[in-house]
Amino acid sequence: MSLREVLEQHAIYLPDDMLEALLIHRKKQEGRKVQLRLLSEQELAESIEWMAQIEVFKHIVPLWTDDHSNYVGLYAEGPLAYRLCYINHEETDLSPVYRNAASLIAELGQNPVQDWDQLHKDYPSGGDISAKQLTEDIRCKNELQAILEKDSSMEDDVRCQLLYSLMAITPVSEVDSLLLYVDDEDMYVQERACMLLGHHGYEPATELLKEVVKHGSPNGKLAARKALSMIRAKQMDMRIKKQTNLT
Repeated sequence: MSLREVLEQHAIYLPDDMLEALLIHRKKQEGRKVQLRLLSEQELAESIEWMAQIEVFKHIVPLWTDDHSNYVGLYAEGPLAYRLCYINHEETDLSPVYRNAASLIAELGQNPVQDWDQLHKDYPSGGDISAKQLTEDIRCKNELQAILEKDSSMEDDVRCQLLYSLMAITPVSEVDSLLLYVDDEDMYVQERACMLLGHHGYEPATELLKEVVKHGSPNGKLAARKALSMIRAKQMDMRIKKQTNLT
């Protein structure tokens, strides 16, 4: 059974150019040492079936594996359609890390033997994205927000994963919207908001982060400390660059 047939058997339909790119990628991987390989058709069918039984995984198609029970999955539908996430068997975080399969394929083509943590990711994005990508990310962010607002009774783990995705996809130009989640009742959401504010070096969050260090959840306190350290480091880098440019 072909890749297309396996997907269609499970009512999953991907664009022709994406399927073609995946097939070409598989041929290039044959006989090579790689850290992430495309699943075989049988592995794919089995993985789709067990993942479909779990609410947070139901829109995700696992495509790559490191053969250590970790996968890279593709969102097949919904606001995050065609973006990729990493499925870690130890800790669930389904926020997008690549914009599409082509982006990951290109990265793996350049770095076939690098570990996942060493690969360059698309998300969280910097300030160098195109106007089209910015528009797409804002649209996706707004759609995720609408889903969260519409269903206030969703399960905590589903809400958490949606917020992870929303925060990861938030562009630098809208990073102030993450402040809303710094005092979230879910300590994992609070933790992630703090870390992303630190990642972006968002200086206006400094006082709020200091409050989390004092009064936040255990996860939030640790993340807020790290975020403050990251913000200070970025401030120092900016001062050094400014002084270098003046001399």
